[in-house]
Parts: sequence; structure tokens; C-alpha cells
Amino acid sequence: MDFDDFVATIDLHGEFVEEGLEQLERFLDRAILSIENEVKVIHGHGDGRLKTSVRIYLKTSPYVSSSRPGDPWEGGDAVTIVTLKVDQ
Repeated sequence: MDFDDFVATIDLHGEFVEEGLEQLERFLDRAILSIENEVKVIHGHGDGRLKTSVRIYLKTSPYVSSSRPGDPWEGGDAVTIVTLKVDQ
């Protein structure tokens, strides 16, 4: 993979929880090897299951230093902004 072409956003909007978390895991595997220190996860609002699952998963990921809901100009609560650990 050419890490210069890494896109620091993943769109999980509309995915089922299990598939969304699998995609997120693969995305974070690539993200930690890129030069990015912050990535954006788009999960939408929906019924809240995907958003909740994503945020719980991020708390347990060894790649994640912190995460937060997006600010209004970033997509608000329909996105999660993730700060990656740089010491990986």
C-alpha cells in the first residue's frame, strides 16, 4: 500500500454493526502506518447502534489515544474524531 494515498476518513454510514467494526479495524490498521495522527469516522445517527459500537470499540483499540464526537463543522455527533497513538 502506498501510504501517501491514505485517506484519513472512513464512511461506515449505513453499515451493520459487525461489518462496520470489521471495516473500522482494517482502517485503523492502515491509519496507524500512515503519517496521519487524526482520522474521522463517519457513522451517522441512525438508531445509534453503530455509533455506540464504534465509540466503545475505539476505547479498547491499542491504536487510539483518544476520540470525541465531531464539532458542528466536522459533522457533529454523526462522526467521531480519533487521535491515534504516535508511539506505535
